[in-house]
Amino acid sequence: MNANFESHSISRRSFLKASGVVGAASILAACGGSSSSTAASTSGAASGAAAPAADAITDYVSFETANRELETWNFLYSQSASDLNVTTNCWDGLLSFDCYGKAVPAIASSWEHNEDSTVWTFHLRDNVDWCDVNGEVKSHLTSKDFLVGLEWVLNALKNEAFNTSMPSETVVGAAEYYDLTKDKGDAAADMTYEDMLAAGVGVEAPDDYTLVFTCKNPCPYFDTVVAYNSFYPASEDLINELGIDGFRSCDYSTMWYNGPYLIEEYIQQNTKSFIPNPNYYAANDCTRFEHHTITMIPDLSMGLQLYENGEVDNIDLTESNLTTITSDPNNEHNKFLCEKRPTKFSFQMHLNFQRKDENGNLDENWNKAVSNRAFRQCFYKGIDFTNYYARTNKINPLKCENDYYTMPGVCYNTKGEEYTTLVAKEMGFDGQAYDGKTMIRHRDNGGDIADLKKQAMEELSAIGVTFPVHCYHYIKSGDTTALDTATVLKQCFSESLGDDFVVLDIGTYVSSVYKEVRNVQLHSILQNGWGADFGDPVNFLGQEVLSDDNAYYAQTTSWIAAVEADPKDYQKDLLADYQEFTDLVTEAKAIVTDTDARYAAFAKAEASMLNNALCIPCLYEVLWCLTHVNEYTKINAMYGPCNYKAVNWETRQGDGYTTEEYEAFSAAFNAATKA
Repeated sequence: MNANFESHSISRRSFLKASGVVGAASILAACGGSSSSTAASTSGAASGAAAPAADAITDYVSFETANRELETWNFLYSQSASDLNVTTNCWDGLLSFDCYGKAVPAIASSWEHNEDSTVWTFHLRDNVDWCDVNGEVKSHLTSKDFLVGLEWVLNALKNEAFNTSMPSETVVGAAEYYDLTKDKGDAAADMTYEDMLAAGVGVEAPDDYTLVFTCKNPCPYFDTVVAYNSFYPASEDLINELGIDGFRSCDYSTMWYNGPYLIEEYIQQNTKSFIPNPNYYAANDCTRFEHHTITMIPDLSMGLQLYENGEVDNIDLTESNLTTITSDPNNEHNKFLCEKRPTKFSFQMHLNFQRKDENGNLDENWNKAVSNRAFRQCFYKGIDFTNYYARTNKINPLKCENDYYTMPGVCYNTKGEEYTTLVAKEMGFDGQAYDGKTMIRHRDNGGDIADLKKQAMEELSAIGVTFPVHCYHYIKSGDTTALDTATVLKQCFSESLGDDFVVLDIGTYVSSVYKEVRNVQLHSILQNGWGADFGDPVNFLGQEVLSDDNAYYAQTTSWIAAVEADPKDYQKDLLADYQEFTDLVTEAKAIVTDTDARYAAFAKAEASMLNNALCIPCLYEVLWCLTHVNEYTKINAMYGPCNYKAVNWETRQGDGYTTEEYEAFSAAFNAATKA
């Protein structure tokens, strides 16, 4: 693989052939189609997309870094963006989104709800088929497939608790059915969608092309809920063909497709190449690339060279790339630097409260330290991440600052106030704004944590903690960009916390951070981004609560669930802080008829999490790039898995887009969203 990357003479077509790319057909539409009202829609299918410009790219090549290889092809099983960014091009659900983040038709051509938003009806297209990887039609898709998919997700044996939280929180009887299947043990393997209906789950299919959901409580954002992969369809015929284990572990060659693309070839840690699905229901309403290739690169350090060679059509720029370009007024790329929109992910630094060493033994020194509130607060109140942010955005590093847990833009109250502004008020940050100079959460104390540090060291020394406390952070082996970034983070720790207090140790894994680090609890901290699954704060905060099998981070990353099961004496105060947070989330969830009161209550819960530093908000991704793609024509939803669906992207050959053009795109987008 490296030989191709290093060559300066290799042609674009040779590169595509070397990557296994051969071809067929045209990109899909979601941006610009006719929208459906979330109140009482009767609108039809999305209107046809405009024909691509004469200079549009037909063979599109993008990139992904090697540490983001997908873990599963099963859309119902995955909760990881690195999986869904790929499979969203292969599977469609009820709804999609446009380039402004507004829900638009997909398999559902229209939808409506009753007066109190407790009953939602979706009207399905009658021309959707399942096909295999070769494009052969295998089955016609009807409302039954959505029943089968929901039963699979809610069946504890089949989907192993993944993606159950959304339906369990919203749909009548869903949580009870999950518990029923859990109690059944192995016998749950024989349960079907008919058992789910008989158990009283609030979903029905009155005919082949109508689907009706009944919510537990008024749920005005339910259309954003069903856009998530928990509610995607599955074919009973395929499940019967592959068996439960086979379907759960299906790959691109065994799964069935109903989306815009088929996988032409997959070479692990190398390439994924897509070609148009010839049976796609929206083929006449949209445009698709003739080829769409994602090529895996070891790290971004070689990205600029790939772009200059014409081997990729877009590249995110590293700090060193930006330094090279901006320091030379004559650099050919200067006028083509494009600052992207923030991605939809709020990145947090998750603390592991039950760390183990490489021998599987509990790391008592770290576990005792991180259980101490003052110790954790030193991380939130003391670490100056400015230089770390510069690794993402060297030009405007503090645009990456994240002081909250929930991503801005997920929801607004009836007064039009964005939810995180309510959290800011609870935290005393209201009135503070980006100034490009100082982190907002450090403005009151100037980042001075001398008293907190003294308190933490005294309290921890009393229970046998030795200093410095070693904090373990893992990166992919051989990823030079990740190593440079981790080295900067290590320096941030050193300068902000002091080497006498905490030392960041950088470890490596070979291929999977989940399998090699997270799942075996080696990390002290693990940075990860969470994007909203639907338009309500609970889908962020609900991932951290106690006593919930569906709390993703509590179960898999912070390991607070393991602490809860067998707490040590030194962890009692930690569990009390978590219980306070969990109780506040529970209280907020119970408010279902007053949106303003609900969001205010969630803001108090989030402030509890932040004040007790149960998790450390870290950054937003605001990147600079060189690109032949107008990012403002891509799907831009704050929730759901659709954003990487290659739909109606405006592209052009020749020169990339300029800084001036991107500033105009940004201004037009902001004006349209405020209209």
